[in-house]
Parts: sequence; C-alpha cells; structure tokens
Amino acid sequence: MSLGTINTILNTAPIVIQGATRLIKLIRDQGSELKPEEEIPETIDGIKQEVDRLHERLDRNDESNVEQIKLIEELARQNESLATQLKNTITQLNRITIVSLIALLVSIICLAVLLS
Repeated sequence: MSLGTINTILNTAPIVIQGATRLIKLIRDQGSELKPEEEIPETIDGIKQEVDRLHERLDRNDESNVEQIKLIEELARQNESLATQLKNTITQLNRITIVSLIALLVSIICLAVLLS
C-alpha cells in the first residue's frame, strides 16, 4: 500500500467508526421506544390522544430513517473513496512489479554476459 492510501484509511477510519456507532445507536434507540400495548382508549378524546401519539411516533421514525439513510450514504461514499484508493495502489503495485521484473531480467542478462 502506498503512503497516500494508508493515510486516507487512517484519516477516514474514525469517521466510518463514528457513523457506524451513530447508526447502531439510532437502531437501538428505535428499538427501546417500543412499549407494551396500552389499554384501548374508551373515549373519543383518548382515541385522539392515541392517534396524536402514533403520529408523533411515526414522525420520529421517519426522522430516524432519514438520518440512518444519510449515515449509510456517507459510509458508502467513504467506502467508494477507499476502493478508489485501493485500486490506485494496486495499479501502482503492478507498475512497480513490472519495473522490478524488467530490472531483474536486465541484471540476469548482465550477469550472464559478465560470466561468459
């Protein structure tokens, strides 16, 4: 790996970890909001309150889903950046390998010429 790739990985790793941690926290918080079923309201006001509570809960779930999607998109962008860096590193490694093989071949030819 080149220094640039290692540097990119080291710089983005904390961000990836923070994003994953926030995503896990959001999922846990969403699970902790679930409460046992309450009694069925007996009055119309009780039903209206229950409907309002359900709307608030749905709104919180929507906000949580949007936040999770944003975190996933950010993690995907970071993964794409890392993949690009890795591809560049592999390309550089292939070039270095070819140059090394050429140098090895030239050195073997020179050695053979010197020994003959």
